[in-house]
Amino acid sequence: MPVADTEVLFALNPRDPKHPHAIKTLQELDNITVPDTSILEFQTVLRGRGRSPAQVRNALLAIHEVLRRFNVGENQTMSIRLLVLQCELEERHDLTYFDSLIAASALTLGSRVVSDDKAFDKIPNLVRISLCQGA
Repeated sequence: MPVADTEVLFALNPRDPKHPHAIKTLQELDNITVPDTSILEFQTVLRGRGRSPAQVRNALLAIHEVLRRFNVGENQTMSIRLLVLQCELEERHDLTYFDSLIAASALTLGSRVVSDDKAFDKIPNLVRISLCQGA
């Protein structure tokens, strides 16, 4: 099953330029799921941008509602085994921490990731599905 990169979560905001693409992806892509690693990055980025716990909670609840409306599930992937794979991917393919963490989740859940981040193209056996055409 394809996993949603964190950028998909940010694109669920109606003010995001990629919002129409995110909604279309949720409508058209079968069995898309959101791994816990994408949700963790989403929360970490918001906190890093100075959002309060209440603001982060509201953003998470809003995303949860959109995912529920489109029947998109969440998937728990965090484990020692996943973190070992994350370390290997980060080192071997010169990825950021969160890119390698989400890639590890994607490889665990079916080897497809929905993202415009071309860093995922470095990983053999991982198929990147573009959120926006031409990315």
